[in-house]
Amino acid sequence: MTGRLPLLALVLVGLSGCTAVRPQAAFGDVQATVAERADLRAVWVTGTAEDAAARAAVDSLLTDSLTADVAVQVAILNNRGLQATYEDLGVAQAMLVQAGLLSNPVFGARGLWPAEGGAPDLGLSVAFDFLDVFARPLRQRVARSEYAAAQARVAGAVLDLAAQTRTAAIRAQADAARLAMQVRVVANAEAGYTAARLLREAGNVPAVDLLAEQALYEQARLDLLVAEGAAAESREALIRRMGLSGSQAAIPLRATLPAVPAESPLPFVRTSTEAGVPGAAVDAEAIERAAVAASLDLAARRADIEAAARRLGLTDVEALVPTLHAGAELERTDGEWEAGPDVEVALPLFDQGQARRAAGYAELRRAQALYEADAVDLRSTARTLATRLATARRAALHYQTTVLPLRAEVAAQTLRQYNAMQTGVFGVLQAQQAEAEAARRYFDALAAYRREFKPSDHLDAPYAMVGVNVVAADTDDDA
Repeated sequence: MTGRLPLLALVLVGLSGCTAVRPQAAFGDVQATVAERADLRAVWVTGTAEDAAARAAVDSLLTDSLTADVAVQVAILNNRGLQATYEDLGVAQAMLVQAGLLSNPVFGARGLWPAEGGAPDLGLSVAFDFLDVFARPLRQRVARSEYAAAQARVAGAVLDLAAQTRTAAIRAQADAARLAMQVRVVANAEAGYTAARLLREAGNVPAVDLLAEQALYEQARLDLLVAEGAAAESREALIRRMGLSGSQAAIPLRATLPAVPAESPLPFVRTSTEAGVPGAAVDAEAIERAAVAASLDLAARRADIEAAARRLGLTDVEALVPTLHAGAELERTDGEWEAGPDVEVALPLFDQGQARRAAGYAELRRAQALYEADAVDLRSTARTLATRLATARRAALHYQTTVLPLRAEVAAQTLRQYNAMQTGVFGVLQAQQAEAEAARRYFDALAAYRREFKPSDHLDAPYAMVGVNVVAADTDDDA
């Protein structure tokens, strides 16, 4: 019998399967998802040679002025919070490996010494949970579903950060453009105030006109302070998401936003005219379908439902036969060795698994309800984003094609009238101020449009659908 114990141990080791824990086993799938949906490169910093390449890539991206695309890629490579999220994959993969392991065998030994003396009776035993062999595939299926949910959630976190960073970059660019425009407004207001003061000293304007120009000038200066604060704050929000500090945080920001194209490149956005205003009509149903199909949150919820259902099946098996220990016992009595099988089984007389089954059904119902709730929220958010996109595109395009050219023409005509001595300096300054104000409002509309749409990649869906978890994008504080 002693020769059979090593053989039994080898069989148990063989049944245990592969026990290697590879934390990055699922990261390749996450990288592929991120690359496919947002054309971005994700790197998990784990102390390998690839880490240095990622740092070099960040340094290379920061050699020029900052654009939204550059900011997003830097954030994906450099954000420490995102690196912490990747560890969820390590936990899920470790749990998957753990689910494939059998329970350790239990070895026992005993000795009994007769009261009258003499040789002791010795006993050796080995036992393992025989039911564990049959439960192992069920545990692995549960763990694989949880593993899939972790993959979807990690990929969603990457794309959420990409969307939040893009929103922060667009806001920073828009605030920088507003700041530059406000500087121009202050210069115009100062010129008007100076002209009014000189004319007042010459006795050509009443005091009330001088006070009005001074009030406009002082208000413009206050608005400049607000614009400076907003530009600094939005820039810091962007730098924080990019994970930059020190000298890297001083990178200059390119304060320009691409204009709105006359024809939308998106198939579900149709050029239309309402009340003479060119814009876009968005197919909300198409966006809704695209959002549901692309949502990583819903993919994670589906994996949660599968895990709950499979965990319930495992509970049913464990309730039927809670434990079944099988092994062998070797005993020496009166100098003779005796061997035989050893079986222990727990009878479900009191605990029949009813509580665990009820909890399992509750978990399954909760997972299904959460999936349905997220699907409802997702569809509603998709429709909201579709409305935002259409409205923002219409407003920005109207400013771009109509309002700004009109204001520029008014300013030019007013300047020609001034040169012909047909109007005064205040008329010129007012026309220029109106042109600057129209430009500032245009930047607001353009920033709103660019927040909802990434124009460079994946033209079959808006950025909110292809590169981000829609619900997170809609509820983000900085959106």
